Amino acid sequence: MNVRISRGFWRSDPAVLISMGLIKFLAHVFFNGRYGFFRDELYEIICGRRPAFGYVDHPPLTPLAARLSGGLFGDSLLGLRILPALAGAATVVLAGLIVRKLGGGRFAQVLAGTAVIVSGVILNFGVLLTNNAFDIFFWTLAVYVLILILKDDRPKLWLVFGLIVGAALQNKYSILFLMAGLAVGLLLTSARKQLLSVWLWLGAALALLLFLPNLLWQLNHGLPFIELNRNAVLYKNTVLSPLQFLGGQVMEAAPTGFLLLLAGLYYLFRAPGLKTLRLFGWAYAAVFLIFVFSGGKTYYIAPFYPFMFAAGALAVERWISRSARDWLKPCAVALLVVTAAPGIPFALPILRPEGLVAYSRFLGINPPSGERHRMGVLPQHYADQFGWLEMAEVVARAYESLEKDEKAECAIFAQNYGEASAIDFFGPRFGLPPAVSGHNNYWVWGPGERSASVLIAIGGREEDYRKAFAVVTEVARTQCEFAMPYENDLPIFICRGPQVVLRDIWPRLKHYS
Repeated sequence: MNVRISRGFWRSDPAVLISMGLIKFLAHVFFNGRYGFFRDELYEIICGRRPAFGYVDHPPLTPLAARLSGGLFGDSLLGLRILPALAGAATVVLAGLIVRKLGGGRFAQVLAGTAVIVSGVILNFGVLLTNNAFDIFFWTLAVYVLILILKDDRPKLWLVFGLIVGAALQNKYSILFLMAGLAVGLLLTSARKQLLSVWLWLGAALALLLFLPNLLWQLNHGLPFIELNRNAVLYKNTVLSPLQFLGGQVMEAAPTGFLLLLAGLYYLFRAPGLKTLRLFGWAYAAVFLIFVFSGGKTYYIAPFYPFMFAAGALAVERWISRSARDWLKPCAVALLVVTAAPGIPFALPILRPEGLVAYSRFLGINPPSGERHRMGVLPQHYADQFGWLEMAEVVARAYESLEKDEKAECAIFAQNYGEASAIDFFGPRFGLPPAVSGHNNYWVWGPGERSASVLIAIGGREEDYRKAFAVVTEVARTQCEFAMPYENDLPIFICRGPQVVLRDIWPRLKHYS
């Protein structure tokens, strides 16, 4: 069957939005393979090779996406990042569709789509295969469906909404913050009548049903995600004041994008034509306050950006129309792009590492990591893409130095899931055994089948290993100038003569963070 698309379609609003999504997708395809595998990407790949209904630090959807990418593209770095690039492109289209549904014209749709494209945090989400890439898509899709429910009076779509939320919960638990914000918005506006709809509660039941396997996994393992987040807030994440959190939004959304967001927030509360959608203004305010006072990182609220950009774009379009100054429209789009442009190299790897270091020093900018670690010469989301192969090579040389009978019982111990995942991903090409670690889901997977009569340890302190082994020898150090400082110049130890059994002390090695 031949499918013909009329010439008029290519000049239509949907075609414009698809073209903008394609621009974002192609930008990722062109640049996403420039550095190396990100720490969390390696971890997602290994989790995908060990399918389960849940993991200590995330639900199973992103590991399944990593497994799918591996099946389609092998170990290709660029292939791994196709799905997040597609999710980012779809988010651009959704932002434009939201504008269109709210009554906005082509200019507002283009302005909202451009804001999504150039927002630093959203741009970076599309680079890496992490749950953040899909999280922002799910938030935006859920909001779009809720707009359809409210504006078109289509209560049966609550089932679709529940389906989206259930899928989102299998990707990242943060969709619960959106649900909390929307609950506040429903209670504070006339939209509260939706709470009487049986379809809403059927949608909620569907979401819970889809989430149930992962919820049961968490319950059966003692709710490790709660323990992990408590440790992260206490020991890992930087504590931000409300003003610092607000300031971070300027960096994440891009300067003019942040102004667009504020315009959208104002418009949601003040525009008579959007009264039925005022709940989203309350929802954004509620989610913002939750993250401010719960120690959240600045990017946590980014999945709300596409909708807020859409509302802001609608506001700008109507203000310009009332002023009858259409020449301001291209100026608004250009201003958005120009003010965001200096930050794009920090979100999309368009520069080589050396060039980015020089660029960062020229601007006097080094984006914060949001964590209590000493930073290196690159931002953390870039630095964590370097050093993993080199680490595996150094460990492989240490392993090759062992006697044949030592190799048969040797275990490789890593301090964290990044190091362990690097060994498990790159190690097979060097003949290395699987890594073990007490960090996050590696602890759940246990100490492995080997006796660990010989242990190759990555990092850590020699004196600690001497408490468990009679002979501890430092045999090498890792080197990668662009890696995070705590992943560079790591000692590699060969430990012999165990004084304890690894399996016996395994409970004490648990480290969730």
